Amino acid sequence: MTTDTNPVITLTEAMTLISLSIPIWGGRKKLRPEDLGLADADIPSEELVHWGSKRICNPEALRVFQTLKGQAERACLKVGTRFLGGFLVPNDQVPGLSAELERIKGAFEQEVQSFLGGYDHEIADWINRHPHWERQLREAVEPASRVATRFAFRYRPLVIRPADDHPGTLAEDAAELGGSIFHEIAQIARDLEKSLVGQTQMSQRALGTFRRVRDKLAVLSFVDPRIPPVLEPLEGFLRRVPRSGPITGALFREGFGLWLLLRDEDRLARHGAGILAGEAGDLPAEPADVEPVEQGSPAANVPEADEADLGVFDTEMSDPVIGSESPSLIAVPTPDARPLVTSRQSADANACATLPAEPTESSELFEEDCFF
Repeated sequence: MTTDTNPVITLTEAMTLISLSIPIWGGRKKLRPEDLGLADADIPSEELVHWGSKRICNPEALRVFQTLKGQAERACLKVGTRFLGGFLVPNDQVPGLSAELERIKGAFEQEVQSFLGGYDHEIADWINRHPHWERQLREAVEPASRVATRFAFRYRPLVIRPADDHPGTLAEDAAELGGSIFHEIAQIARDLEKSLVGQTQMSQRALGTFRRVRDKLAVLSFVDPRIPPVLEPLEGFLRRVPRSGPITGALFREGFGLWLLLRDEDRLARHGAGILAGEAGDLPAEPADVEPVEQGSPAANVPEADEADLGVFDTEMSDPVIGSESPSLIAVPTPDARPLVTSRQSADANACATLPAEPTESSELFEEDCFF
């Protein structure tokens, strides 16, 4: 999808705001001092005490509505990003999203009718479970007809236009869209921590999260020029992983490195901007006169200067994921044995004199496309 690079034009011409409104009756009423049988002298002032609420219905009977509301929000976030209390979605994604929201709306309304049909039974059952509070609960009960008005499922596709006399008011919001997308990507990626940290393999279920991130970035890649540089290595990784079974070895390490990038919204933004500017330390350009390192050669154990400085992962990171623009044999020294190399030329010049022909125990060799 190609649009004008002006963020305001992208916002107003290429995207639709989905306003989602799903109020749900909470099954609660305000707790009153008389509910607790307190004497006037024992009632604390409202300045001191905030009176909470009492449940007049089993919360389990209402859980399905929160589930459906969550499904609607996730459907919007799958192809869009949060904006002005709604969800900003590319125009070409609106028909498919509308169909999904209609499906969820139908299920929601069906559950409302089912709940209202058994409302009196639910209330009676709740009171029977709490007989000591029967009086307080019965006094707070509302009729089913009134409760019915507390449920709704509405969504509205809206076109965004600034007021004629304030054409620049959207500029700041439009400029922040990329940051909002990176924030949502990081939230998704953080859910993978238990599946990756301390593990030696990645499940197909974890790969599903990587695919969710890929799909979201793909449909929103036109919103911010920093997104495509992040999307490209992710797509490359997903093209090469097997469709079944666990992910191990070099591919697991590559996926782990991608996860370290995706889970940090600030690093995502810096990485995308750095590649656009041609200054990303983790994407070293391969000189035209340098051949890929052959396995078993002395130079195989020498890390390039750019490889030793993983800018995108910050200095505190020591994860064994090293980048290369083309497939080659890469030596990954362990942190405590990593040599300091001032330049690639000096490394090549001294490789044979300083390193053994075979890899040492402190190095691990693998041949794989890097995710960068």
